[in-house]
Amino acid sequence: MLIKNAEVDAGLNPEINVYVPKNKFADFVISEALKQNVLDRGYEIPTPIQDQIIPLILDGRDVVGLARTGTGKTAAFLIPLINQVYNQRDIRVLILAPTRELAVQIDSEFKLFAKNLSIYSALCIGGANMNQQISALRRNPQFVIGTPGRLIDLEKRRIFKFSSFSTIVLDEVDQMFDMGFINDMKYVIENLPEQRHSLFFSATLPSKMTEIINSFL
Repeated sequence: MLIKNAEVDAGLNPEINVYVPKNKFADFVISEALKQNVLDRGYEIPTPIQDQIIPLILDGRDVVGLARTGTGKTAAFLIPLINQVYNQRDIRVLILAPTRELAVQIDSEFKLFAKNLSIYSALCIGGANMNQQISALRRNPQFVIGTPGRLIDLEKRRIFKFSSFSTIVLDEVDQMFDMGFINDMKYVIENLPEQRHSLFFSATLPSKMTEIINSFL
């Protein structure tokens, strides 16, 4: 399923329709504890990408989401994935981000949404203490969030296996291409289990990504 972020720009361009959400966060079929964490953050009305994609992820659908930074994309995949893990504790989620800064941001948002749910993450990025990351991974967190290079390094040290993750999120894939992570992405995808829940996010979808999408979804 391909979801494009709706433009809400009617003030600048009257030909563009203002997006009207179909849902409120209170309407989503998620646990009450998670719903409370979402509401505590002041989330009431979802952004277009959240409104369209959260129900699909809750249904276990593979998705390609096209959305710029700042459109609420991170919450769009974190909220339904945390709900899935809350209901089924053996699910493990791997989230790949192109930069340390984005990985840190995703992990920070995760901690807010997962507050008091007994769901944990490990942040694995370059330039940070690897021993601390190894210790975090050995506690078997349900979410592992990191950059491709560091995650592959840890996997080759046999700290974890990519095949142990049932859900995979590739975030800001166009940036990964621009930063030269194409071979790293191929390596990760080749080592994932065949049966998996796959989420793919990018601001743009150039033709050079076709091979990755076809192998991933």
